[in-house]
Amino acid sequence: MALAVVAALAVAACGGGGAAQERPKAGTTFTYAITGLPTSLDPADYQGDPSRNIGFELGSSLFRWGTEGLPKQGCDALAKVDQINGELAESYERSADGKVVKVKLKEARSAAGNTLTSNDVKWTIDRLIQLKVGTPNTLMQDVADWAADPIKVVDDRNFEILMDNPSAMDIAILTWAQFRVLDSTEIKKNVTAEDPWGKAFVSRNASTFGPWTHVTGDFVSGDRLTLTKNPNYTGERGDVEKLVFVGVADPASRAQLLSTGNASYATGLQYEQYAQLRSNPAIDVQTCVSADRIPLVLNAKDPVLGKNEVRKAISLAIDRKTIVDAVYRGFNKPADATVSAAYGLDLPNAAKYQYNVDEAKKLLSAAGVGPLSITLHISPARPGAEAEQIAILLQSQLRQVGIEVKIQTLASATEINTVFHDGNFQALLYLEPPAVADPYYSLFLYNSSKSKLNTFGYVDAELDSVTAQVGRTTPGAERDALVKKAAEIQANHPGFIYIVDRDFVHAVRKGLTNYQHAPNGEMFVHTLKQG
Repeated sequence: MALAVVAALAVAACGGGGAAQERPKAGTTFTYAITGLPTSLDPADYQGDPSRNIGFELGSSLFRWGTEGLPKQGCDALAKVDQINGELAESYERSADGKVVKVKLKEARSAAGNTLTSNDVKWTIDRLIQLKVGTPNTLMQDVADWAADPIKVVDDRNFEILMDNPSAMDIAILTWAQFRVLDSTEIKKNVTAEDPWGKAFVSRNASTFGPWTHVTGDFVSGDRLTLTKNPNYTGERGDVEKLVFVGVADPASRAQLLSTGNASYATGLQYEQYAQLRSNPAIDVQTCVSADRIPLVLNAKDPVLGKNEVRKAISLAIDRKTIVDAVYRGFNKPADATVSAAYGLDLPNAAKYQYNVDEAKKLLSAAGVGPLSITLHISPARPGAEAEQIAILLQSQLRQVGIEVKIQTLASATEINTVFHDGNFQALLYLEPPAVADPYYSLFLYNSSKSKLNTFGYVDAELDSVTAQVGRTTPGAERDALVKKAAEIQANHPGFIYIVDRDFVHAVRKGLTNYQHAPNGEMFVHTLKQG
């Protein structure tokens, strides 16, 4: 099937005759080769990276990251939660107590010609709540502490976001793709008593106010999606006239499409393929800062792995630099501290990871732990194809301190996510890709005992308290000091044990500029320009 897709795209790009000069000029059509197409376009039906890739490109968000003034437009430095610009929102202001955000909408119309109103916003948010959509509800309820009924309509262009407690994350969470505002006027024409939220319609119709549109036939579930310009969109636009998503499961086939010019961008390649593409003069391999991290997760409910000395010993026994050097072909970095270096903080030594086999052995001895055998769950789906290489290196390194590691491979993302969410593991290699790249989100999401995603039984009351303070404090010196304190707590009492700090790596055909490098790592094709 992968070869058939490659052949079909080659014929389409070359007009059937194979002549490279007949391909569309750079910027006219952008072909985006991804791991697969979701079966639904509904933001309530999140199906991993393909949904994420398409969702961000559909746009229609109230707010976006302000990357314009950052080094290389955000490639070299992450935008912070106070560097947010309006997309569909024209302006916003917070109340004195921080519990209300007043938002005014821009004048905007969907591709169907319907005018954006505050009722569209309320219907969209109510829909996410009523359908119990995972990540948006976690962001609203746990990260930003919105009220149970958070949207109050004032008039057609003004509404309020109501919160139970003030939060530094109140607006930043709305940059996440699943919060894209839907055209409720159009969707309500297609609801039924059995389907009051129009899931059947939204599954095959994007129905947004963003830069793109499509007709029903342009979406082939699981295979292809073709987007064309929303004629009513008045926001910033570049030179791309058509955006085509094609699902190609095999990374080698995605790399081939890119190298031959039959794709403009290929996502999720293996690192040896990125390394090879660097030598292709027609390809630009961009490496940008990211807060994504690969952690080793030790189940704190395990009678041995729950001991703090054992967790610290295992961290000390990991040679992170050797792992990165052996696995990543010059990409990515060893995790040097409990909080990602991507956040740009000068962390104290007490928060940084050390490699010390002798000290690890002493800690295990002091904990009364002799020879130990543990099972490590891994998956090529998460963190990626490199999981087996990392696991084998961990197996070798931990053997030096008397810990035998048995590797158990789970093929699919569903399997590894189920094992994690059920807490049914001793040790697990995972991936932490923040939906909102911010120190609070990273501290809270897995390591706070208050988080629904802390499935491994880790509890530190002091960390909970400090993390909560980070969430309420706006970026600046006071917040940075709190993050540093949290980082030290995590080093002394490890939750997630981070191994790798991943970069965003983008392999794209040359000829386009004006990439906006948001902290979520997406492309935002509608802004790209020729030249």
